[in-house]
Amino acid sequence: MMKTRFYFILLASACVVSASEGEFNWGDTLARSFKIFDAERDHADNPYVQEMSLRMRPQYQWGYVDPAGGSGRVKGASAGTGRRGNDEWRRFRIGIRARVLSHLTLLNDWDIGGLNGRYKYSDGQWERGRSQAAVYELYVQGNFKPVTFTLGKSKPSFIGEYRISDSKLPTIERSDLVNQLAPEALYGISFKNSDADAKWGWLLGAWVNGQHDNLWLEPAFRTDTNAMVGASISRFLEKQSIVYLDWMHSFMNGSSSNGFVSYEGPGAGDVVALTWETKRGKFGFMAEAMTGFNVTSPTGRRENAENVGGISLIPTYRISRRVEAVFRYALAIGSNAVENGGRYAPTNSAYSPTCDLSQSFYFGVNFYLNPEKTDRTRIMLGAEYTHASGRDATGERGFTGWQYFASIRMNF
Repeated sequence: MMKTRFYFILLASACVVSASEGEFNWGDTLARSFKIFDAERDHADNPYVQEMSLRMRPQYQWGYVDPAGGSGRVKGASAGTGRRGNDEWRRFRIGIRARVLSHLTLLNDWDIGGLNGRYKYSDGQWERGRSQAAVYELYVQGNFKPVTFTLGKSKPSFIGEYRISDSKLPTIERSDLVNQLAPEALYGISFKNSDADAKWGWLLGAWVNGQHDNLWLEPAFRTDTNAMVGASISRFLEKQSIVYLDWMHSFMNGSSSNGFVSYEGPGAGDVVALTWETKRGKFGFMAEAMTGFNVTSPTGRRENAENVGGISLIPTYRISRRVEAVFRYALAIGSNAVENGGRYAPTNSAYSPTCDLSQSFYFGVNFYLNPEKTDRTRIMLGAEYTHASGRDATGERGFTGWQYFASIRMNF
C-alpha cells in the first residue's frame, strides 16, 4: 500500500512537470471563487466591508521510517506487528478573512476534527488517531501606519523556519530544533512596523502560554503556564537579502500538565535566533543559528537538561518553473536536551526521541502546479538521514536512520 501511494505521487509529479504553459490554471480559478466579496471587483462601494474570502488549507502526508538496526528498532516488531509507514492529514484548515473599515483585517482559521491522524502504538497494537477540531488562529489586525497591531490568537513570528508559513516551507517538516523551541499559535498582542519593505523592521509582543483543550476559544492564564514576551529586529542588506535577530522569554513555572490547560509556549525559558535569508536568481539560501536556555517540555523542566543550541542551513535551487531542489543540514546539541527524529521517528521507531547531539541531512524536490504562486498547490518528496549521539536520562539512544516523506499541499 505504501509503495502504491509513492508511485501515485511520482506519477502526479510527472503530470505536473509535463503540464503545458498555456493550460487552464484551476488553482487560481478556485482561489478566486473563494473570494465572496471584493468591493473593487464587484463595483460595490462599501464603507464597512472591503473584502471577504473563504480560506482552505488541506495537506496530506506520508512518512516511512528506516531506523539503523533494522526491524528490531521498529515499534511492535517483537510482536510481529511492526509498522514503518504512517500517513495522516497533516493539516486541514478552513476559515474566513475579511478586510473591514479600510484599516482592519479579521481572520479566523479552524483545524478540522475527525480526520485520519497518525497511527500510534499503544498496549501492543497500532491505532489510528483522529485530528481534533480547534481554533488555530483568531485575530484582528489593524494597519495604522507606521505601526500595525495584531490582537487575538496568532502564530508568534520568530525563528526563520517557523516564520515561514507551512504552505510556503521548502521542506516537508521543519528542523527538529526549530520545532522544539518555537511556540504554538497563542493568544496575545503584538506590534510591528507597517512597511514590509523598510530597511529596518521590528516586532514586539506578549502572549499567554496556556491553551484550553479543543474548542475553547478563550486563553488560559495560570501561574504555572504563565506568559511569554518576544522581540525581533530585522535589516535588509539588499533587496532580497535580510537578517533577523529574534528573542523570546517564557515565564513558565514548574509543571503545566494540570486540568484542561496545556503549555504551548517556547521550548526554553529564553530563546535567541539569528537568521539570514537571501535569494539570487534561481538560488535561495537560509542560514540560522539558535539557542534555548533552560529547556522546557509540556510537563515542565526537562530532567538533567539545561540548554540546547544548533544551526540550520537550507539552500534551494529552482531547476525549472515547476521544479525546485532543496537541501537542509541541521545540527542540535545539548546534554539530554535535544528532541530529535522529526515527526515519524518517535511514532514508529523504538529509539528515544531525546539525545545529546543530532545531525540531519534532508534532500527534497518540490513540484509546483502553480509556479507563479508556489504556495497554491504543490507535491513534495523528501528523504532525511538523522544521526544521534548520546543517551537520554534513562540510558536509551536517540534516533539514527532514514525517513522518507511525501506530501500534497494546497492553500486557497
